[in-house]
Amino acid sequence: MSDEVNDDKDRLISLPEAAEIYGFNRQYLSQLARRGRLQAFKFGRMWATTPAHIETFIQSRKKTGVYRDDISID
Repeated sequence: MSDEVNDDKDRLISLPEAAEIYGFNRQYLSQLARRGRLQAFKFGRMWATTPAHIETFIQSRKKTGVYRDDISID
């Protein structure tokens, strides 16, 4: 069962899909990917990432400026 959970966290998802799942703006995730703050992969003009990479980014955020604390991994 734990392999299924790991496989799910490692599957590729588009940034718009990630934005919908985690409550971010898709342009914000795209900007993070271009700047290297979010580990993502570019296929042509489309960016993709994994749920694990999104969760790593969420855990690495620092409370500065406008900080959304309503985004959680659970």
